[in-house]
Amino acid sequence: MEFNSFFVENLNSFFKKTQKSFLGRFCSDSLFFTNIDNIIFILLLFLLAFSVFVSTNTIGAFLFAIVFLFILKLLFKENTEIKLSKIDFWIILYYLIVTVSLFASSNFSLSFHGYLKMITYFAFYFSISRLFENNKRKILILIMLVAFLCTLESVIGIIQNSFGVLAISTWQDVSRLNSNEILSRCYGTLKPYNPNLLAGYLIATVSSIFCLGAFSFLKKHKIGLIVSSVSLFATFLAIFYSGCRGAYIALFFMILTAFFGIYKFTNGFSTIKKRFKTIIAVVFSAFTCILLSMPPIYKRIISIFAMRGDSSTSFRMNVYEASFNMFLDNPFLGIGVGNQNFREVYGLYMKTGFDALGAYSVPLEIMVESGIFALVAFVLFLTASLRKCFYIIRNSESNVKIALVFSILLMIIGIMVHGIFDTIYFRPQLQVIFWTYIAILNILTEE
Repeated sequence: MEFNSFFVENLNSFFKKTQKSFLGRFCSDSLFFTNIDNIIFILLLFLLAFSVFVSTNTIGAFLFAIVFLFILKLLFKENTEIKLSKIDFWIILYYLIVTVSLFASSNFSLSFHGYLKMITYFAFYFSISRLFENNKRKILILIMLVAFLCTLESVIGIIQNSFGVLAISTWQDVSRLNSNEILSRCYGTLKPYNPNLLAGYLIATVSSIFCLGAFSFLKKHKIGLIVSSVSLFATFLAIFYSGCRGAYIALFFMILTAFFGIYKFTNGFSTIKKRFKTIIAVVFSAFTCILLSMPPIYKRIISIFAMRGDSSTSFRMNVYEASFNMFLDNPFLGIGVGNQNFREVYGLYMKTGFDALGAYSVPLEIMVESGIFALVAFVLFLTASLRKCFYIIRNSESNVKIALVFSILLMIIGIMVHGIFDTIYFRPQLQVIFWTYIAILNILTEE
């Protein structure tokens, strides 16, 4: 920590010199730098809105623009400095280990390509952290936009399922299914088109709808609560229509966490009026009955337990086995980051006919790419984030802050549980959501 403080103090000292220089004083008072936070925030909103239908290159361009503006702000905007929290410490440690893994990689050029992406997300996170530090009122606007995008993608997914979109890849084992048991897996508008990507995005963003619903409940805003409830229902339905079994499991744990949190927060539901309890029970039971009465979804859920009896699950188990063997041969520093680098090495370990773009498991992917110490650092970062969530929820006197933090807690749990069975987490659309919400959590005080 002492080195951490020494490094930050010297870096901030450098920025103060550039801010007090002639160019710094000239720029700091300009119209552009006076409104630079608003410009960064507008770019962030555009990034979130466009990420649901543009290519990854376009998303990258927005990320670079935000980071570039933040660097200009550090250099020339007076009283701008770097601050590091406990969460930041573990993130930095994780990235330092990944950096060592990069230079130890036998495929440096391929690994460097993946490393650049990670560093971009890293810089984006710090940029957004400093943005919200002095602009907390903007958080609600962002949450409303994310909730809207989640609802929009859910509606599109439901429409796609209703019209029976054709699969553009072999997304499910239909060898033991009748024609009426085959699920038309929706994939939304996110690119590249993939039902697992849509499900991962909905898992990451549905907590925003929960947050707005909680705000509406606290403010006794009936229309807002009804709209949030309808949006939640649509999102849950779209997740099931995606056919992503990892998302099913993630949603199950998110719902359990939500019910447990509400139970603790409302003193065992005693403060919730009886009619609301009845409505919740009826809606939940009806939704469960609807899902179980749909053969395609019912069969998809049951296939989770088929293991080797399902070709898709069997495929992933083969990939897990090969990936774990890759880790055993490179346990401390891994093979280097990036899916291009992964594919290059994976060919030496894979079973014939079971090619893969990644390990299909976030913990396993981190172990393979950067070694066991990187996974430990990443787990410690998640632990620090969860501990801060729990601390604020237990000790804050602001119900609004508790609702916000609880929604971030749901997002972390959803993404990480889904990540056990898929590596959609590494897609730009989810990285943007994940690091934005971690940035919000980071700037919230624990009082």
